[in-house]
Amino acid sequence: MSRTTAAIAASTTVFALLLSGCGDDSSSTTDSSSTAAAPSAEVDAGKAGMFVVSYRNAFPKLAEGRDDKAVADVLTQTCGDIAAGKSEPDTVAGIVSSTENGSATATNEEAQAIYQMSKLMC
Repeated sequence: MSRTTAAIAASTTVFALLLSGCGDDSSSTTDSSSTAAAPSAEVDAGKAGMFVVSYRNAFPKLAEGRDDKAVADVLTQTCGDIAAGKSEPDTVAGIVSSTENGSATATNEEAQAIYQMSKLMC
């Protein structure tokens, strides 16, 4: 129950940060070395950083042992799925897969929270 509350708090924090004015997104860069199975989307480095911090705070077991790039890849993958027009249930199922970390994996509620947080940043 507390993980879901933490996820909601993280989503609220991210939303507040986005509303406070993050600046112009036109300076984002493309990583051409990415070889994800699904289409990838361009994600602003500032937004990716906010996602990493929020993810680590809300889902410590899922983030444990992962570097920032691996956590940011969850956002990139999710944004790619959204941009490709995947349905919300399919995207959430993809999040469950991409967040697997050893024996820990996101619950459906956690994946839904990650989806909502990502949707704000794509």
